[in-house]
Amino acid sequence: MSAGQMSVPIVFRGPNGAAAGVVLKMLVDCSRYGESFPVSDEVLDSSFCLPIGKAKAAEILERDGIDAEVINLRSIRPPDRSTINASIRKTNRLITVEEGFPQHGVGAEICASVVEESFAYLDAPVERIAGADVPMPYAANLERMAVPQVEDIVRAAKRACYRSEPLAAAA
Repeated sequence: MSAGQMSVPIVFRGPNGAAAGVVLKMLVDCSRYGESFPVSDEVLDSSFCLPIGKAKAAEILERDGIDAEVINLRSIRPPDRSTINASIRKTNRLITVEEGFPQHGVGAEICASVVEESFAYLDAPVERIAGADVPMPYAANLERMAVPQVEDIVRAAKRACYRSEPLAAAA
């Protein structure tokens, strides 16, 4: 992003061999060191368990009368085909959300491999929501524009349910 005018030496350490792609869990954003974030008492409780399968977008859609089923895949290769297919057959829709670039296509892989088995059950086009095909911006306002947001998911779900707002007529 600096057009080669600045050198940024970095070392990624990890295992070699077949496990190399499996073990790396995260890269740390060092710019956030020392920054405090609000945490509720509920989260600090040792018995707290993060619910899987519930998302902010699902809560918003529920207010609009749309019962969304959220699947949080624990692995993408191989995808949990049976769970995804069961959901498609139950809801008759598929929306994939991924922060990565669209050309890296985890969502496309899921769509291609899974939809073959459940294509006849779909009542709407498959929606893919992916990050913008740009280098990740440093500025928070630009970063927000580069990764999928709750509003993007809500709009896609409404389109899939044929409940989207009509486009304004051109004057």
